[in-house]
Amino acid sequence: MNNFQFKSYNKSNSWLGLILVFVVVFLIYIIIQSIYKLFLILAPVFLLLAAILDYRVLMKFGIVIYELLRYRTVLGILAVIFTVIGFPFVSAALFFNAFMNFKTKRKSKKKYIEYEEVDDSDAEILNLDEFKKKVKVNDYEDLFE
Repeated sequence: MNNFQFKSYNKSNSWLGLILVFVVVFLIYIIIQSIYKLFLILAPVFLLLAAILDYRVLMKFGIVIYELLRYRTVLGILAVIFTVIGFPFVSAALFFNAFMNFKTKRKSKKKYIEYEEVDDSDAEILNLDEFKKKVKVNDYEDLFE
C-alpha cells in the first residue's frame, strides 16, 4: 500500500510571506512617491517644453477636457480631478507627446532624392494567351459548364 505523508502547516512561513509582500508593496510605494516628487518639480519645465515643441498638444488636451465636461459631465469632472492629482504625470505625458510630434515632423521634412522617369512604352508586352487555356482538374468542373 502507498503511504501518504502530509506536511504539517507551518504558520511561521505564512507570516514570513505576508511580511515579504508588505515590504515589496512598501518599496514600490516609496519608488512611485519619489518619481511623483521628481516629476512635480519638473512639471513646469515639461509644460514649457511641450508648449515650445508643439503647442497644439496642450490645446488638444484642453479641448478634450472641455468636451468631456460639456457632453459627459461626470466623466469630465473625474478627468479634471485625476488631472489635478496626477499633474506631474500628465505634464510628462504631454511633453512626451509633443516631443514625438516634433520628431515626426522633423523626419517628414527630408529632402527628396533626384530620380529619372522611365518610359515604359518600349517595354515588351507579354502574351498571356497560352496561360488562358483552361486546365481541366477533374470532372467536377464540367458540372458547371
